[in-house]
Amino acid sequence: MLARIKAACLHSVTIAWGYCIALAGALASIIDDLADTLGDPGVKDQISAAIGDVKTTGRILLAISVVTIIARLRTLRRKD
Repeated sequence: MLARIKAACLHSVTIAWGYCIALAGALASIIDDLADTLGDPGVKDQISAAIGDVKTTGRILLAISVVTIIARLRTLRRKD
């Protein structure tokens, strides 16, 4: 299983980190919807107090992950 994960990340920790940031951003983007679905507005208020605007934070994390992955793919391509 670890070999498949390494292959998916092109044996690059930077790309793996970009995927982790993308996952965190996606989860942050949908946390409002999940809180509403679960019927617990208190959780939504607590997260908003700790992070701020959750959807904006999620989008920023997604943008950072895309830039990180693209930058690493460019350096991988240069080595070949």
